[in-house]
Amino acid sequence: MKYEEALKKPFTDFKKLAIGTVLSIIPIVNFTILQGFAMESSGVGKAKASSKMPEWKGWSYLFVKGLGATVVKLIYALPALAVMGFGIGIAMGDMFAMMANNLSPELTAQIMGRGFATNEQMVQVLAQNWYLALPGMMKAAPLVALGGILALLSSFMAPVAVLNYLSKKDFAAAFDLSRVMHKAFNTTYALAWITALLVGIVLLTVLSFVPLVGAPIALFALSVISYSLYGQAFKETK
Repeated sequence: MKYEEALKKPFTDFKKLAIGTVLSIIPIVNFTILQGFAMESSGVGKAKASSKMPEWKGWSYLFVKGLGATVVKLIYALPALAVMGFGIGIAMGDMFAMMANNLSPELTAQIMGRGFATNEQMVQVLAQNWYLALPGMMKAAPLVALGGILALLSSFMAPVAVLNYLSKKDFAAAFDLSRVMHKAFNTTYALAWITALLVGIVLLTVLSFVPLVGAPIALFALSVISYSLYGQAFKETK
């Protein structure tokens, strides 16, 4: 694994970095074209990966590939979203049921009808009766925890699924779970994923202090670095 090469890649061409920074601010573009560019930076599907970023060209191709990757990530995240949503729904349902049994019908109707944030009195009532939400929260806690684990698992596997889609030039390849798991559950990829996570924390922490452009630079650089690392691990795992 060429970690140093991956870390330097976004900063090998400041013109390309500037374009990526601007695009990362634009909605829709930032999770389509920008993601397609990051995928191309991985080197997957090419005979030899480059130590430099690809050219900003083939915009329609980048859009389609990036959009496909976003859909793949969303599909992988669905189990986590469903489990967490179900857990939160249980907690909210139990909370309202407990309040209906412990508060006056008039006050319960006001809370349900006006919304919590639109009336200071209602917010105060909820704050004073917060303990009524505890049974529902305790019941939902295992589901929310399971949802968190599934979310972590999906964030770990999704990049490999995206790269398998890129490698095979077939959207269905993203859901070839036997191959995706083979490529994901090994030391090489795990170290690459952890490195990308740590680099992201450092970049966002340091560059967040730079007004206006700090966060966009960090997000673009992180996308290129991450996929460069993922791509190396993907190609090294036979």
